[in-house]
Formats: sequence, C-alpha cells, structure tokens
Amino acid sequence: MKTAQETTPAAPPTEKGANRREEILEAASALLLEDGYAAFSARGVAARAGLRLSHVQYYFASPAAILAELLERFVRRYGDEILARFGAGEGTGEERLYRALDFLLNDEAYRRDCGIFMIEVAGFAARNEVIAAALARYYEIYFDLFSGIVKTLNPSLPPRARARRARQCVALIEGMSITRPHMGPKGEADFSAREAARAIMRLVTGGET
Repeated sequence: MKTAQETTPAAPPTEKGANRREEILEAASALLLEDGYAAFSARGVAARAGLRLSHVQYYFASPAAILAELLERFVRRYGDEILARFGAGEGTGEERLYRALDFLLNDEAYRRDCGIFMIEVAGFAARNEVIAAALARYYEIYFDLFSGIVKTLNPSLPPRARARRARQCVALIEGMSITRPHMGPKGEADFSAREAARAIMRLVTGGET
C-alpha cells in the first residue's frame, strides 16, 4: 500500500519551495504532453527542469505523486475559468452557461490537456492507487463546481437531484471533450458549445429525478 508520503510534498511551504514545486510541475506537464505517460519518469522531469533527480524526489516521492498534483491543478485551473465566465455579465442562465462552455470546449490548451489526462493518464488509475485517488479527487472538485451551477440554474432542485444532475453534466461535457475531435466536422457542429448548453439546460430544468 502507498504511504501518505507519496501523496503529500516533503518540502516545507516556503516561497522558495513553492517556486521550485511550480518549476517541477511545469516541466512535468510539458514532458507528459510531449512524450505521454508511458515515457513519464521523475528522472525525465528532472532533466526537463534542469534539476537533479534528488531535487524532484525531495518535493515529490514518486512520478504518480507528480501526476496527482497535475490533475488537481488542471481541474482547479479550468474550474476557476468556468465559474468566472458563468458568473460574468448578464443574460439568461443558458447564455451564461454558453459563455462558460464556449471557453471550455474550444480552448485549445484544455482540449489538448484533457486528451492527455482523461484518456492516457486515467487509464493507469486501475493499476496505481495514488493516481486513482487523484482521479477521484478530480471528479469531486468537478462535481462540486457543477453542483453550484445547477443550483443557480434550478434552485428548486433538492440536494440529491442536484448532485445527480451535476454528475450527468460532467459526464456529458467530458464525453464531448474526448469524442468530439474524432468525429470530424459533423461532430464539431453537433457538439458545439451552444448545443452543449441547450442539452444541459434541458437536463437541469427537467422534472425531479
């Protein structure tokens, strides 16, 4: 069984430590995007960052611990972007949702990163409990985010129904993000941000389930 050391940084939370961790994570993200998970290693991250292997291992006990941090950073970053666009300006609930989804589904960096994290890395969750725990945390954050959006769009939904709709919204968006690039021009049109906003509004404003 993995120890808590593999999931938490060993370094104290100093400014220098925070900067070094960010340096390592940036190098890890670039390495993952270029070479994929199969070639991902702490040694490779160290080389990419121009650091000694021991420096990387001081902050992250294993490659899986680096990936766990990247997953959480990924979902929090885009979660903040979604909420900012959903909450900005005026308009109907559907228009506000469309602004958020237009960014999420059409941002090239998100589409690229989603392909790496949700197809390649997630495939290793069944064989590594550190990554499995990180993936569970990823969805916990994602569900909480959409639970708040669902509550705003349909305040009358009881908590259980709201949680169910939030999970369905996340599944719809994740599915679109992963499959749309492989469906050609028709997929891009059928799974546009506008169509996604309409589908979610139908889902959220329907009767209690």
